Amino acid sequence: MHAAFFALFITISTAQPAPSYAREVLPILQQKCLACHSRAAKMGDLVMDSYGSLMKGGAHGPAIVPGKGSESRIVLMLEGKLQPRMPFNSTPLSDTEIEMIRRWIDAGAKGPASGEELPPAPNMTIPDIRPQVPVVSPVGSIKFSPDDKLLAVGRHQEVQLTDAGTRKVVATLPGHGDLVRSLAFSPDGKWLAAAGGRPLVAGEVKLWDVQTHQLLRTLRGHTDCIYSIAFSPDGKLLATGSYDKLAKLWDVQSGKESKNLKDHIDAVFAVAFSLDGKWLATGSQDRTVKIWDVSSGERLYTLSEPEEGIVAIAFSPDGKQIAAGGYDKLIHVWNLDPKGVTLAASLIADEDSILQLVWSPDGKEIVTSSADGSIRVRDAATLNAISVLSDQSDWVAALSISADGKRLAAGRYDGTVSVYDMADYRQLLARSALGAPYQRPGLAGLRFVKSCGPEKTGPCYVGLSRAKAVPLPGEVRP
Repeated sequence: MHAAFFALFITISTAQPAPSYAREVLPILQQKCLACHSRAAKMGDLVMDSYGSLMKGGAHGPAIVPGKGSESRIVLMLEGKLQPRMPFNSTPLSDTEIEMIRRWIDAGAKGPASGEELPPAPNMTIPDIRPQVPVVSPVGSIKFSPDDKLLAVGRHQEVQLTDAGTRKVVATLPGHGDLVRSLAFSPDGKWLAAAGGRPLVAGEVKLWDVQTHQLLRTLRGHTDCIYSIAFSPDGKLLATGSYDKLAKLWDVQSGKESKNLKDHIDAVFAVAFSLDGKWLATGSQDRTVKIWDVSSGERLYTLSEPEEGIVAIAFSPDGKQIAAGGYDKLIHVWNLDPKGVTLAASLIADEDSILQLVWSPDGKEIVTSSADGSIRVRDAATLNAISVLSDQSDWVAALSISADGKRLAAGRYDGTVSVYDMADYRQLLARSALGAPYQRPGLAGLRFVKSCGPEKTGPCYVGLSRAKAVPLPGEVRP
């Protein structure tokens, strides 16, 4: 009797209390898991920012089965019993940390108590890695001002305002978080909106006074970088499309978010207002173009003819059509009518993905750039090519046509900018970067090198090196 009582006493006295979610489990998740499982990243659709989202699970179902730690997916992947082992491509959790999570689940996986204070999320520190040699920033965006006197060029962390005639830089607008991916002048030309932000951190729009070059305000609300921005025809609203799958409408004067447009299931790469400002079109990686009622925020139409992601859209100047292009190499044109939207034409336009698409102000031409290394000018009525500008030194990531329709500006991934005469498609100024003549870095001495893992058993990679190795394609070696 006494022995049994003593054994029971020892068992009770040595039993460990259930771990606390707030004090013991959440700090482990924040330190080891949030890089991939935050609201911004959503790897596997599993979000661990909050207790509710953690218990909801991800694409493979619940990650936690309360009361059954050893059967819970999160524990199995932390132990490596389910692949890939987590944290992915990083140092595994210690046995003590895994056991802490297992015991918490075994005890019922209870959340924080009412009113219990949670530890703050850790700051994500991104190292500032600077190049050791001079480099030229890619051109992420380009735009003529409404009076055609200025050409704005979006680069890494800055916008260059240049004289559209001489291409001399008249002002530099600094302080952007990353590459400036989209630019838009207000209809009256007084403001310039520059959009971008840091991937997986936050999107941002900076509004600049074009005359004084002063920063007016910064708009934040997206949880990932912004790829497209547009002013409404009356200049009162801004539309943004982001990698976070959202499109938003903003009140320009107050800088406050007006509407949050949720319906895309993947990144929103393009936004455009209709001529009368009543509709907003959004193009997405989810292979659709959606048209929204601006006043209500209601989705009116979903155009699902594209076979791959859409990266560029444009309304015709008369407001009767909309064109879109993207990864499927096709240009799609739809007729717009208050009673409905119908497909007018669809054409395989380029040999690789379409990168940009703009409609000429007179409505007669559609210009596209492609990953095949070309710019094509097309008859808007037939989509037949009028001219092909194939001498591009790199992908043309940005296009803009002047308001008078006489000039076409093109910005490339290698940092160069060209301005073409739309009458005969000749270059008006020599190709340049940062306002100065540009020479593409030479490949002299570079070779393709094949590198494999230890004892040639690991994965192999091919890259450029100055070591002697495999000849470059087309190169004759002695």
